[in-house]
Amino acid sequence: MKRKSPISFKNLAGILYVGFFLAFLFVPLIVMILFSFNSSPRLSFPIHSLSLSWYRALIDDELFLDAFRRTLFLGLGTAIASGIIGLLAALGLVRLKLRVRTIAMGLAAVPLAFPALLYAIALAFFFNKIGVGFSLWTTLLGHVILTMPFVFLIVGSALERFQFSMLEAARDLGAGPFHAFRTITLPHILPAVVGAMLLAMAISADEFVVAFFTAGQAKTLPMLLYGRLNLGITPALNAVGVVLLVVTTLLAALAARSTRFQVER
Repeated sequence: MKRKSPISFKNLAGILYVGFFLAFLFVPLIVMILFSFNSSPRLSFPIHSLSLSWYRALIDDELFLDAFRRTLFLGLGTAIASGIIGLLAALGLVRLKLRVRTIAMGLAAVPLAFPALLYAIALAFFFNKIGVGFSLWTTLLGHVILTMPFVFLIVGSALERFQFSMLEAARDLGAGPFHAFRTITLPHILPAVVGAMLLAMAISADEFVVAFFTAGQAKTLPMLLYGRLNLGITPALNAVGVVLLVVTTLLAALAARSTRFQVER
């Protein structure tokens, strides 16, 4: 029976580094979650008792409910619009030559490297020049612009693995273009489309910069957090942060699960 070798200094250093890295990422979130359940308004340890009072206060907070409804509207609108546009663009992409497809996919990835601040300033300037007032609709357009590359790249990657010989067989058997798309292509890429739409919704729910420049007086959840942060950090503010954290994490997890199912297929 072999004896277990002692942990070397190199392995120990690696474990400590990974542990420090994970702590750096998650300890602030854990602290925020803990203090959102603190029954006392004091933000200091130790926590004497846990309570849901701050979450119950959110239910009675009209500003929070309005911001939540606006965030939900933007998320759903962004998911639907970017999903449709990204799907149509990806379907058009697969009909191009391989070299052109490669260039198009590369160009679609370029905006992902641009700071959202540049889009926000450009959109605000553009809407101001054409005389369009700032509202949720202008923010929706900005969110669609931000999320379309994600949808396009995810759906385009799924279509790269699609066997188009099945479509040719369906056409030979008398199926029309739309019927073949509805019964063959769409079921095959649907997990990728749904995952991309959920990711777009998560990005929209968490997005602050574009909304700050284009939403006007209509505040979303990230904007509400920013506004109340200037008044001081309270357990109620932590509760809002936890709600936003749960929403975005759940959407991102569902998107990852859906796209992973697409890859496994």
